[in-house]
Amino acid sequence: MISSIHKTTIFFSFIFSFFLFTATFAHGAPRIRSNGQPQLEYSYQLPKKIGDGLEISSLYKEGIDPAKIDDLMLAILAEEYRNIHSVLLVKNGYLVLEEYFYGYNRKKLHQIRSATKSIGSVLTGIAIDHGFIKDTSESIYRHFKLHEPKEKWDDRVKNITLKSLITMTSGYDCDDHESDFKCERNMNKSNDWFRYALDLPMAYNPGEHWAYNSSSLILVGELISKTSGMTIPDFANKYLFEPLGIKIFQWGFSPKGRAWLAGNAKMTPRDMAKFGYLILNKGIWDKKQIVSQEWVEASIEKHAVSRVGWGYGYLWWLGETIINNKLIKAFWAAGNGGNYIFILPSLNVVTVFTGGNYGTILEVQCFSMLINYLIPSILPSPKKIIQIDGSLMDNYVGEYRNIRDENIYSVFREGDNLYINIPYEKNIKISPETQNQFYGTSNLLGDLLIHFSKSENGSAGNMNIQIALMKIQTIKIE
Repeated sequence: MISSIHKTTIFFSFIFSFFLFTATFAHGAPRIRSNGQPQLEYSYQLPKKIGDGLEISSLYKEGIDPAKIDDLMLAILAEEYRNIHSVLLVKNGYLVLEEYFYGYNRKKLHQIRSATKSIGSVLTGIAIDHGFIKDTSESIYRHFKLHEPKEKWDDRVKNITLKSLITMTSGYDCDDHESDFKCERNMNKSNDWFRYALDLPMAYNPGEHWAYNSSSLILVGELISKTSGMTIPDFANKYLFEPLGIKIFQWGFSPKGRAWLAGNAKMTPRDMAKFGYLILNKGIWDKKQIVSQEWVEASIEKHAVSRVGWGYGYLWWLGETIINNKLIKAFWAAGNGGNYIFILPSLNVVTVFTGGNYGTILEVQCFSMLINYLIPSILPSPKKIIQIDGSLMDNYVGEYRNIRDENIYSVFREGDNLYINIPYEKNIKISPETQNQFYGTSNLLGDLLIHFSKSENGSAGNMNIQIALMKIQTIKIE
């Protein structure tokens, strides 16, 4: 299993040599009519109430523009977005959209890959809520020191805490995003994943360096099991799944039979939506506090910054963007292939995507669908274009260097229009909303917002870009 948002991170780092740009697409069209022809038309239908705890409402009742939803569904049916298996939308606590493609349906379990990690976050919080684990400062060494080999671990292992594991700052010499998942692949070859994770060498002091390490989540699961006296499946069933009415959930297991909190799990998209709403509702489901509000709030704080620039909480990704002049903060569970649970508190929204774009750049299509269609359907506000002086346009023309990863962004002019080249897409037209603020649309990642600032001599200086729920800061190359 190659888990989570890995290709997204590599994508934003522009290491294209690691990609396969040809997705493993499902056979056939997204939907097939009874006569065997592809279905290209779309008609909205109210989701079904099936007694699973999800309340149902309509797009209209919840103030959502159905035209935008129609446009998104037609784009999926026309395969402008490829290999999308489901799209669900919860607004104001109601399931208002539920669509499936390529033979998937509400009863069929779907791989969620590294979105499993965010479930692991909630289970960790529950273990703390019930007093099995004291808090996130809990020492891993204290619980596992009897497993120390004769060669002895690096002394820094004694400083690894639960918090450093769930914020991906353990200090272990293991960065799956940097090494094309070498660490995880080696773990999969081992017959004892727990032993493998414990014996990883150290590279940094715990808490100081972010590195995506799926293997260390086997240690978090073992800590929960050891302190609670329960297996992870039994613990999850008792404290999370049964209260949520989740009846079927398939764990991924290590060769020794340990459930892995990092990936390989399967669940239905509706249950993914229920899990997302639990978190949006600050840990409450059906008027019962399943996980504490304190844990939920701590989980979605920025405890670290990922290599790509998104924030990272307790096994949740964090980002923000501006859409229709409104700042939208989001946090999300992410699994390879395009399996996401996005939570947008300011809009009271949970949206679920499942897909089969495993190991390809197309897994990030979800950002485009979210930013170009779903959020605008809730925040309809047409953008205004103004005219600016040609000399001002010329002032913005040039090359800009990303201060984080040294990649180059080029702004150029053709006639009365400005365009931007970014390392993963060319010739994006950008239109002025003000004298120094422009917007455009990436076919892959959705809306982008660009703000130019001036240097001391009055020429264009920095260029800040907001795209795909993240900020990119650049400096003009003179």
